[in-house]
Amino acid sequence: MDFLSTQNTKGRENFLRATWCPSWEISFYCAQRAACYNAAIMIAAFFDVDGTLYQNNMWRGLMKYAAQHGRKHRARFYFVMLLPLYYLRKLHLISEDTFRKPWMANLGWMLAGWTKEQGDAAFRWVVEEYIQPHPRADVIERLRAHQAQQHAVILVSGMLAATLQLLGDALGATGVVGTQIEMRDGIFTGKTIPPVVNGADKARLTQKFLREQGLEIDFAASYSYGDSIADLSMMQLVGHPVAVYPDAPLEKLARAQGWEIIGDGAGVKER
Repeated sequence: MDFLSTQNTKGRENFLRATWCPSWEISFYCAQRAACYNAAIMIAAFFDVDGTLYQNNMWRGLMKYAAQHGRKHRARFYFVMLLPLYYLRKLHLISEDTFRKPWMANLGWMLAGWTKEQGDAAFRWVVEEYIQPHPRADVIERLRAHQAQQHAVILVSGMLAATLQLLGDALGATGVVGTQIEMRDGIFTGKTIPPVVNGADKARLTQKFLREQGLEIDFAASYSYGDSIADLSMMQLVGHPVAVYPDAPLEKLARAQGWEIIGDGAGVKER
């Protein structure tokens, strides 16, 4: 019997009984078919992405792409503008949420003035050339185990939603919750659309997504995977939070609460 089975055999049996539908062909890998589960209570697995499913961060990849495509000064300004936050965090003068939010909220700066086609090319490059080549194989394996048991798999990340959707499609995720970027007359304005998927908003926006999709989740029987204390609100939604290569604050909390820990956060490079 595998890990997920031993953790929640009874919950899985209840879930399978609830979702059995003899007249429909059901797939958990297609977000478009989420309506099939309107009346079902589901077990879900929520995954952060940067640092959790993959080692590389989207913002670094977008900086690299922008610099290679005529936007070196713009990418450099983005980094220099936000660099002081890094030192404030190191000195414990600001919280992890306060540190992370501006990095995500200002990602659109590097896309300002580009068309949708140019943006899509950037998102594909970031996914295919920068993020996907650096997976956390043990966490991807856990995601596949959830899918094998027909759990809904939701990716929840502060990264731009268009990039997150590409990753979700490749992984066969049920759905994604990411940060939206503003467009006007087919051109990126350079602004993200608040709120950024970060901190306490991770849980709130996840619940909003579930309501909009008509997905009823058994949170007590569900799972959440994150690598940072900034993922805490999402992890506290469920009965089975899992710390993945955690930063020091999350590791300390996970050990105190008796949560499962995958990987050693001590050797992870600066996030």
